[in-house]
Amino acid sequence: MKTGRVFHSPIFLFRMVKKEQGTLPKFAFVVSKKVAKNAADRNKMKRRGFHALREVVFPIDPKMGGCMCAFFFKKEGREVGFEEIKREIKELLKKGGILQ
Repeated sequence: MKTGRVFHSPIFLFRMVKKEQGTLPKFAFVVSKKVAKNAADRNKMKRRGFHALREVVFPIDPKMGGCMCAFFFKKEGREVGFEEIKREIKELLKKGGILQ
């Protein structure tokens, strides 16, 4: 994902690439070993991210358009609560023009 747009928040680095209209959006959460050494902690952070994303985005609106989106957790994202993650995801998706 070297092309596309990049947005920052205190918890995430968000990258997105627009695809052709009519395709469903794809999402990914990335947690590096620099952020969380333990694999169980990295997986927990990814699960929390996907759960928050489901509450914000789904069911998917067909007018949303196709895009590939990746949320990269920063070190500050280790200790934040679920509601904070959810709020940051919603804010970043609005910045990217995915949500209204």
